[in-house]
Amino acid sequence: MTEHKWHKKVREEFVEKLKKLKFKVYSSHSDYSKLELFREKVERQNCLSDADIVVFDSKYKRIRQIIEVETAMNPKKLIGIVFATHFCDYCRIREKYYTLKNIFLNIVCKKAKEKSKKALKLEVIKKSLGDIIKTTKGCLSKFEMKEY
Repeated sequence: MTEHKWHKKVREEFVEKLKKLKFKVYSSHSDYSKLELFREKVERQNCLSDADIVVFDSKYKRIRQIIEVETAMNPKKLIGIVFATHFCDYCRIREKYYTLKNIFLNIVCKKAKEKSKKALKLEVIKKSLGDIIKTTKGCLSKFEMKEY
């Protein structure tokens, strides 16, 4: 599947900015084919999602942030991304596996039309998802959705 122009542009901009800040960054669609996220065991049937960008903390040898870039966001997709990521325990980068714990999920998407039904629904859902993450067991400590 080919990468959408906007998706590629945004993903590359984020990777470049993070590398300038001296972070170790892994990016799908380019240097790594897939950054897969797994629940409980690292087995094919337990792969719930994959990431666009993974930010690695070299000092503590752990993943600190996952970034998802979405060209078209809607409430169902937002819920799916957050929960699929939150339920995961491991990330595979090449053939290495890393435990996911206290992860910051950053979702970057195209700006929705102001005051549209979709934009208003997304705001309500974002707050609810934030509350759920705080009170349920999972790998996320925080998530944020930024329009770009």
